[in-house]
Amino acid sequence: MIKIGIVGSDNTHAERFSEITNLENPPKGLHVDGTRVVAIYGEEEQRTKEVAEKGKIPRIVADPEEMIGLVDAVMMVFRHGDKHYPYARPFIEAGIPTFVDKPLAIKVADAEAMIELADKKGTLLTSFSTLRYAQKTVKFIEETKKIAPLTAGLSTGPADRESEYGGLPFYGIHAVELLLATFGYAVESVLAVERQKNILASVKYKTGALTAICFLGNASYVFHLVAYGKEGYLDHFVDASTCYVDGLKVFLDMINTGKKPLSNEQLILPVRLLEAIEQSLLKGEEITF
Repeated sequence: MIKIGIVGSDNTHAERFSEITNLENPPKGLHVDGTRVVAIYGEEEQRTKEVAEKGKIPRIVADPEEMIGLVDAVMMVFRHGDKHYPYARPFIEAGIPTFVDKPLAIKVADAEAMIELADKKGTLLTSFSTLRYAQKTVKFIEETKKIAPLTAGLSTGPADRESEYGGLPFYGIHAVELLLATFGYAVESVLAVERQKNILASVKYKTGALTAICFLGNASYVFHLVAYGKEGYLDHFVDASTCYVDGLKVFLDMINTGKKPLSNEQLILPVRLLEAIEQSLLKGEEITF
């Protein structure tokens, strides 16, 4: 039984992860065996109590470091990515396997520091949008091999550049990771424009592929992928119904096998790309990697 500690209660993800591990009859019947959330820390007392009650988390700690020695793994699930590094650092230093919810960080420097510390301490560290591991999304990405090589495509998702939780990265990370999971990580450059809170970022690949990320700040909520290749085209409306279970299983597999699902470069590139998109918007020019 893997004992998990959750750090951060403001995000609904804290509820979802505790529900699928701790409840006998979780919503939609989705459950993950072999693990339980045994402790939680949150900055807002009432909200933390609410999450603990809903997810039947037995212990609320006043200081997250109280979890060290009590848990086998930890999940950072704050809404604001700037909080992840300072809260994750003690656990990484203690060698406790750590999952950092999206985004890994707002600043590239924080992401680099976290990864460097994990490497130095030999601590298992990963971070991802659970949407990329949703069952139907994984199947879609596998199907794109049949139309390869991919030469163009689009990843669409909601985002708010003015979000109080770190701006574009808070929700924009989903569309970014879905693009990278589908088209790969050989990004060459990005050029972004904004109009009426919608943002279009043209992402060029070293392979020659031309893709785009459409961040919807003034349109209906949807996550959508389109892939065009030499042998055809495919599109996919992302189904998030199983993503928490699927994502948690990826984290647990890392703990059980000692193998990270994503390389250091794959962890940091989404943060770099989001930072580059913001720079492109500010400067009105293409940013090269």
